[in-house]
Amino acid sequence: MKKLVYILVLTSLFSCDYILKNPPKDTTEMDSIVKNQVNDDKNENGCDLKAGYKWSNMYKKCVRVFEEGYRLTSIERDSLAKRKNAFFFVDEDSLIAEVFLPDSKESIVFKRESEDQNFKYKDFEFRTNKGFYLYYKQTLMFQPAIPVDTKVLGKDEEH
Repeated sequence: MKKLVYILVLTSLFSCDYILKNPPKDTTEMDSIVKNQVNDDKNENGCDLKAGYKWSNMYKKCVRVFEEGYRLTSIERDSLAKRKNAFFFVDEDSLIAEVFLPDSKESIVFKRESEDQNFKYKDFEFRTNKGFYLYYKQTLMFQPAIPVDTKVLGKDEEH
């Protein structure tokens, strides 16, 4: 029994000694991980992804679409019964539109010949009749954002 206690005490002393020692000085692996994380925060155009910037092919600069763009709301709801948002810009001449779909890395640039036509890109159509609507293969995907009116209960003085 004494031998067993002696072995347990020695084992615990060695394990504590190992824990309390300084870790090895080889930090090359950690440096490469940190550098990769920093590089992953920006896209190939230098836009800070964590700050919400995306590259605009129309403006040729990084933009925060949720601040500068116009919002569209998805027709379908996700698994949590929430709607996703897309954002868009229209150029000054109203002949080019750029749409940023949710969860996509790149935007879609739409073109049209005149202001009385809709914007088109492959199977997408960006219609501008009484608001902006985004269709894919003739199916409505996004519509103008619907404002949500919240009700405040009680008096302002109570809050």
